[in-house]
Amino acid sequence: MLSAGTALWVAGIVVLAGTVQRAVGFGFALLAVPLMAFVVPTKSAVVVVFLSGALSSVWLAGRLHRRIEWPTAGRLGVGAVLGAPLGVVILRVVSATALRAALGVLICAAAAWIIVSSRLAPGRSAPRPARTVILGLLSGVLNTALATSGPPLVYELRRAGFGDDDFRATISAVFVLANLIGLPLLVAAGLVTALDVELAAVALVPALAGIALGSVVGRRMTPGHFLWAVDLLLLATGVLTVVKAFG
Repeated sequence: MLSAGTALWVAGIVVLAGTVQRAVGFGFALLAVPLMAFVVPTKSAVVVVFLSGALSSVWLAGRLHRRIEWPTAGRLGVGAVLGAPLGVVILRVVSATALRAALGVLICAAAAWIIVSSRLAPGRSAPRPARTVILGLLSGVLNTALATSGPPLVYELRRAGFGDDDFRATISAVFVLANLIGLPLLVAAGLVTALDVELAAVALVPALAGIALGSVVGRRMTPGHFLWAVDLLLLATGVLTVVKAFG
């Protein structure tokens, strides 16, 4: 039985994570999974994040569908589909701790590179389809191995010079595809319990509230503030991933 205190905690976390996701385009899992793990099993937190994050991504992709750059989203999406089964295999032979440690260091390095290079040489770089597919594949691997699909997508879109609604729309389209893959896998594996469904129901209205609040925040962000928010959130993802690996 879900207690009122747990329900309120989950609702508050989902509002916060949904606000960030709507304002920036990613970050739902970064905030929600570690915070929810204080009051619910980590597996349940991951399931709720999949469901609530999917709602935010579907809304954002639909709202900004004219700003989606489909060639890039398609390459990243194809890579994510191919990488999802590989993540399951890798997790069986490599410890989650080692994966998180390596991932955290790589994310920190990538974030630092983006912060410096994008400001020394602003603008979009030439598209490299093969690299885009590879980074999509890495995102798919991380999605099923560690429920952390965002960093490779953020890196590729920032490297390519995406900003503001182009970034939000394109990354949300890829997240929708990743959720379409991940949710059936969770159900097929028998990992979705009655508690998870109850938590997801509790999170529904807060997720909508987060979308509404994030819309207000997003409208107030200048393009420069948006890019700094993306870059610093990516760096925070790397730091927290390292801390989680060794904590």
